[in-house]
Amino acid sequence: MVVKATRNIAILVALSLSTSSTFAAALNGAGSSFSEGLYKKWGAAYGAATGKDLSFTPTDSGEGIKSVLERRSDFGASDEPLKSNDLEARGIAQYPVALGGLVMAINLPGIPAGQVKLTPELISDIYLGKIKRWNDPKIVELNSQLPAKALDVGIIPIYRTEPSGSTFILSSYLDSTNTSWKAAGKGVKSAVTGLSGLPVKGSSAVVETLKKTIGGIAYLDYGRAAREKLDFTQLPNRMGVFLSASAESIQASTQYEAEKARTYGDSDFYLVLANNDTYRGWPLSMATFVVVPKAGKDVNSVLDFIYWGYKNGDSSLREAGYVPLPDAMKLRVRQSWSRRFGYKAGF
Repeated sequence: MVVKATRNIAILVALSLSTSSTFAAALNGAGSSFSEGLYKKWGAAYGAATGKDLSFTPTDSGEGIKSVLERRSDFGASDEPLKSNDLEARGIAQYPVALGGLVMAINLPGIPAGQVKLTPELISDIYLGKIKRWNDPKIVELNSQLPAKALDVGIIPIYRTEPSGSTFILSSYLDSTNTSWKAAGKGVKSAVTGLSGLPVKGSSAVVETLKKTIGGIAYLDYGRAAREKLDFTQLPNRMGVFLSASAESIQASTQYEAEKARTYGDSDFYLVLANNDTYRGWPLSMATFVVVPKAGKDVNSVLDFIYWGYKNGDSSLREAGYVPLPDAMKLRVRQSWSRRFGYKAGF
C-alpha cells in the first residue's frame, strides 16, 4: 500500500511539473494591429508543432513597446523602428519579422480597379485639406484616362488617431518627398494632429469607415486591403515610374537594405523602407518588428519562436497577406542574436 501510494504521489508530482512547464513555456505578446494576422498564423502553427502556446493582443505599436518595458508581455510588436539611442536608453532590442506595405485605399465607384494614380504631393494636399474633390485639376491631369463623372465626388480622407506604425510610415514618406507636408509642420510621427477628414481608431475602423464612405481615401496595410477587396492607387518610385503594390514590389524594396546590412552590419535594424531607392520597390513598404528586452529569462523563448517562423512560416505569411524577409536579412538578424544573446540559431 505504501509503495502504491508513493507511486501515485510521484505520478501527481510529475503531472504537476509537466503542467507547470507547459504554462511556463507559453508566450504572450502585444502591439501592432498590422501584425495581428502574422502572430495568429505563426502562433497556431508553432503551438501545433511544439506544444507551446502563444497569445497576442493587438493594440498599437506604442503600446507594444510599452508592454515590454513594463514586463507585461514577453515581446512587443511594432511597425515603428526605434533608433539606436532610444533602444539603448530603454534596454530593448528590435528585429524585423516580416514585410508589408501601406496602400492608399479608395472608395470610388465607377473607376477601374488599380487605375487611379496619386503622388505624395497630392496625398499630402488631400490630408492637409487643400484638395477637396477627386476632379481637382491636379488629380485629373494625372488621371485623364478615367471617367470624369466618376471623379465628380468629394474627397473624404480617413486617418488614425492613436499612435500607429502606419501613420509613422505614411508621415515618413510624405515628409521625405514633398514640401507641403514639411511646411505644415507635420513631421514624422506615429500620431499626426490637425489633419483634414474623419479620425478613427484602429485599422478595423479604417476599413469599415472606408467601405461606407463614397469618395473616401485611407492608408491601410496591403494585406488587409487585398483581403477586404478594396481598391488602391498606384504610386511613383523615385524615378517617377508608377507602380502597383504587390508581394514582389514590397520584397524588392529591401534589396539595398539587405546589401547594406551584409556590408556594414546593422545590429539595431532601423529599417525604414518608405521612399526607398530601388526601381521596382513599392514606395510605401514597411517592416514589422519584434521588440524584446536586452536581458531577461524569456528572451530565448521568444527567439525560438521567431526562428521557427523564419524557417517554417513563409507560406503562412503569404496566406495572411504579408511578405517574408529576404534570406539575407534573416541571416543578419540571426547573426545579431548570436552576438547579443549567445543564441545559436542554426550556427
